[in-house]
Amino acid sequence: MINRIEILSPGKSCRKSKKIIQSIKKMLEDEKIEAELIIISDLVEVLKYHTWILPTILINGKIIARGYNPGREIIINNLK
Repeated sequence: MINRIEILSPGKSCRKSKKIIQSIKKMLEDEKIEAELIIISDLVEVLKYHTWILPTILINGKIIARGYNPGREIIINNLK
């Protein structure tokens, strides 16, 4: 099973979202972890997750962070 990382973002111009996306991509590359990275910025799709704090990071359907970039260990532990 391939891991699925979803990032709920308010839009492409959000600096916090850009930083989170870059750090997650780098971490996946450094750790050689295979995962599908999906950025969701469509308001209708974001509302399905019942969160008002963005960006929100989900790993395999589980919310692991809202509004901040979680540590590398938190992401890796949730991917295993």
